[in-house]
Amino acid sequence: MQFVSLMRLAFALLVCPAVAAAADSVATVTLLEGSAGLVRGVTRYALAEGVGLQPGDIVEMGDKGLAEIEFGGGAALALGAGTRVLAVALARGGSAGGDFYALQGMLKVSGVKAGAHFRVATPIFTLQPAEGIAVLVVGGGEGSVFIESGSARLAVAPAPMRLKGGDFFTRKGGQKGAVAARPSPAFIAGLPKLFLDPLPSRLARYKGRQVQPRHIGEVSYAEVEAWLKAPPEVRRPLVQRFKPRASDPAFRSALVSNLKFHPEWDPVLYPEKYEPKGAASGAQGGPEPARPASKP
Repeated sequence: MQFVSLMRLAFALLVCPAVAAAADSVATVTLLEGSAGLVRGVTRYALAEGVGLQPGDIVEMGDKGLAEIEFGGGAALALGAGTRVLAVALARGGSAGGDFYALQGMLKVSGVKAGAHFRVATPIFTLQPAEGIAVLVVGGGEGSVFIESGSARLAVAPAPMRLKGGDFFTRKGGQKGAVAARPSPAFIAGLPKLFLDPLPSRLARYKGRQVQPRHIGEVSYAEVEAWLKAPPEVRRPLVQRFKPRASDPAFRSALVSNLKFHPEWDPVLYPEKYEPKGAASGAQGGPEPARPASKP
């Protein structure tokens, strides 16, 4: 799948996201209602308006939370209640936007212009708007996309497809997806009011101004469990990022108890199992005998 290579390219950012930090953020939280958390590196913060996102950031909306993220190129990304999204990479310049992975929730992509780079991958499909406005909802093994205007490319099994303004795609479980001429009443009814109107632009008020998120503490296993149990192409690059937390007894215990869901942690938890054969026995047998000096 196309997203697999995307994750490989962004590996360094996921391991050390702080390296990519810049004073001139290309993605700024300009609207926040309710509560939302931010996981940066191995630390959890409280999200706030004016905070600039960095590659590798994980944003998690509360049960009644609502947020809007704006980009320099005029594009915007709205997040509904319960949304969990990872900023895999952020683009600069005329292609302002980025690559995101939404584990679950409701998202609205707006203001995407022709030639911009914007992609949202999910466990069900990957949406790449060419231009215009798109709304997607993902959760419980199901996913839906409504192209409000413009067009988009949808990477989904068994074959990618093009969606145009007015198209409504939905896929349930492992079933084949279907395209309808209009969104279902249930889909519309489940969207927050912000998603039903044009997204407001509030970026100007935060230009040249940086807001720091409030520090909460290092993440617990429960706080990142959903990510550690995500599809392989998402969770595997996160091993090196969260590896320092394995030294915490509670975090390590939870990793061991859930190892079947993320077996890639086995070498971190039990490194002795992966030592070269004979390395341990050589160490226990004492120093090697002295070799005779070679003749001149």
